[in-house]
Amino acid sequence: MTSRDLLNSSISQKNLMKENITPHKIAVVLFIKEFCLIKAKARPGQLLTCEDGSFYSVEPVHRRDFCMLVLKLIQSPDMELSEFMTVLHSGQYSWLPAHLSALKKTLAEINDGGVCAIQTLIHDLNTTIFSDSALLQPVVNKSSIIGLFLRRIIIFFDKLTFSQVVAIYRSYKAYYYRAKLAGADLRCAAENYAAGSSTVADSIRSEDMDISSAIGLDSECKLPSPSSRGGMKMDLLALEGEVVSWSRRQAELFIAQQVNLLQNNESLALSPPKLQEKIRDILQANPDYAEAHYLSYLNCLRVREYCGAVDSLFHCFDRNTAIAANSTTIDDKNRSFRYATLNLAILHAQFGQRGEALCALREAVQMAHEANDDICLQHAQTWLYRLSNNNKEVLIQRSVQRSSDLKLSYLTSLGIQSLAQCTAITGTKPAIVFEILMKSDTLNQNSVLELLANSFAQKAALWLLYGKMEMSLLASQLLLCLYTLDAMPNSGYSGESTCLALCCVANAFVQEGKYQLASVLLQHARLQFPHEPMSHAWMYIEQLLYFFEALHNGRWQEAEQAVGRMSSVHKWDSLLRKAELLLSKGDAVGAMSAVHSVLDAPANECDMGSGVGLHSTHNTGGARLALRVRALVLSAEAQSVNGPAPATAVCVLTTALGLAQQNYLELHAALVACHLANLQLQLGLPAQALSLLDEWLLVVLAHGGAYDRGRALLLLAKCRVAAATSLPCSLEDRIRVVTEAINTLERAKTLFTQVEAISRVKDVLYLQALLYNEVDCVLGRKKCALEFRALDEQHPTKIATTLLNRF
Repeated sequence: MTSRDLLNSSISQKNLMKENITPHKIAVVLFIKEFCLIKAKARPGQLLTCEDGSFYSVEPVHRRDFCMLVLKLIQSPDMELSEFMTVLHSGQYSWLPAHLSALKKTLAEINDGGVCAIQTLIHDLNTTIFSDSALLQPVVNKSSIIGLFLRRIIIFFDKLTFSQVVAIYRSYKAYYYRAKLAGADLRCAAENYAAGSSTVADSIRSEDMDISSAIGLDSECKLPSPSSRGGMKMDLLALEGEVVSWSRRQAELFIAQQVNLLQNNESLALSPPKLQEKIRDILQANPDYAEAHYLSYLNCLRVREYCGAVDSLFHCFDRNTAIAANSTTIDDKNRSFRYATLNLAILHAQFGQRGEALCALREAVQMAHEANDDICLQHAQTWLYRLSNNNKEVLIQRSVQRSSDLKLSYLTSLGIQSLAQCTAITGTKPAIVFEILMKSDTLNQNSVLELLANSFAQKAALWLLYGKMEMSLLASQLLLCLYTLDAMPNSGYSGESTCLALCCVANAFVQEGKYQLASVLLQHARLQFPHEPMSHAWMYIEQLLYFFEALHNGRWQEAEQAVGRMSSVHKWDSLLRKAELLLSKGDAVGAMSAVHSVLDAPANECDMGSGVGLHSTHNTGGARLALRVRALVLSAEAQSVNGPAPATAVCVLTTALGLAQQNYLELHAALVACHLANLQLQLGLPAQALSLLDEWLLVVLAHGGAYDRGRALLLLAKCRVAAATSLPCSLEDRIRVVTEAINTLERAKTLFTQVEAISRVKDVLYLQALLYNEVDCVLGRKKCALEFRALDEQHPTKIATTLLNRF
């Protein structure tokens, strides 16, 4: 659940109606005026004549692009004239050449004409834009968006004193010449109205002399004469005056857009430093604007800056509380305190401070009870079942029921998804879990797109938990192919669930040995989701990629480095990967120590994700179950590294198999069964091992990764040969069994080669050579020996365990 809806929106703030007259607004007024004049001339339908003698007319595409750009300019904050010209010449809009030429001409006229030119411009708006006659309607309707903008400019300009008008003109001069220094295309104006001025410095000097003589400014107010381009820049900085002006309405639109992008497509939002700079500009123009502080709070959460987030949150609700204090009702005064406390609880939860979050949450619940505020109470209860470990399912069911009664569809759907996750980790049948998720999908059909995407991500995670890799991939691809531009035309949706889907697909590529494709996907995820906590997903898969690639190639040091980096995003899984590495190196004692760190850890500490799907910032017991099963398997492997497996290993694997079957972890159960079959083979029970392997082999081949499928086929070949050896059979039957085993080993070798498991390829080649020798196939034996030698020279490996006791 996000915290964007918890800012108290019911406290109304009186919008500031003051309109700041800035050079940018003067340029926009000129842009509107010149187009309206051209449009007025073209009203009878005749063709207009350009200066070069050609003809033109105002087409619908010109009017459309003009309206779209003017709307954007009115709503957006001020921009430099060079940026304005870049937009006009970008090719995104269609303009009449006469329009741009007239605009540049009038820009230069205002710059050359002094204060009188600005006054004449504002005065002429009434006569040229709003005037009407008996035959024609006015060019601009006074009630239109453009009309309201121009009327506000006229009204507030009339209220300015003469000294303020002079200050506006001086700001305009700096605005104009900064554009020249930036290389803006103002050539038309320069050719027609700056002829005779050899340099910009001469123009500045002459302008200052005219102003000084006209309005009596002393010599200290004159522009200094720059002798170089660098001197001119310093003079213009001194002349610049005010910073970029933000009106209240511009700030509201900007904040709404950025909050929407932060929640739905963070990659399109401004970077944290640039966004914070914009926020500072907004607060400088609107010091009491609480929503700007709230956007600063969200921006600090992106980069995990705790102090800045706390400071911004306090500033936000200090201003809300001050406004609420002027209200006449007690409810308005207390509402801000309730939501401030609730947001503080969310802040602590975001930074993992569970105790502080629960304390703040209890206070918010108490205040909501006192005020009988059901909405605040339901938001608090939603966070309560997320942070609590006891009676979670009961809390979720109560929250879902109450949210449904209050018609809070977002919280209802979110609660249903949480209930599905909670029931999945308690051993509920998968059919019931997915039936619960279908109820959420029904609510999300015409509701929040974020919840619909979360539902796909959760289905992918659940399928992965149950060991159905293909179904997990299907759900992830459905999410990635989900068309979201209808619901969010400007940005589309690319949130946390999108990141999880990318990581799920990348993980599948890693399991299949397609490391290059996985790297491409992870690079895309890195660009789309650079900030925490979403970055933890692709960071984990990235280290998993490095780990498997190094482990399979026998590069122990690189694998150890990947495990160390993995520990920063997933502590418990990194311990299990470390145990795998130590087992490969033959360090059974170290592996047992790492495994027992996971087995002996408290349940609430292991309640974290496995890196794909059910991980991220949400607590999941499904990952804890999978971690425990894997830890038990590694514990059994560690006991059999240096010799035959003891009976305790069988007990450990039996416990792991029961735990996996009880919670429907089918793939984990199949892998545990393969380990049991390998132990039975070591204990001299090949027939029983083959029977157990036949029962679970199909699951591994259907849903396991390439490495697991290769191991299963290798074990199958060993079990078949051993079973045929232990039972009396004819020579033809034995040759048939050995030939089938060789073909099975060839499939296993292909899979091991696919994931670059060089040591395993050597195991297969060694066993194939022995089997070829068994059937007196000298050519096949020599071929395997040659391949083994070539591989050993290119990739020398040293594996502590032998072919007999490895699975």
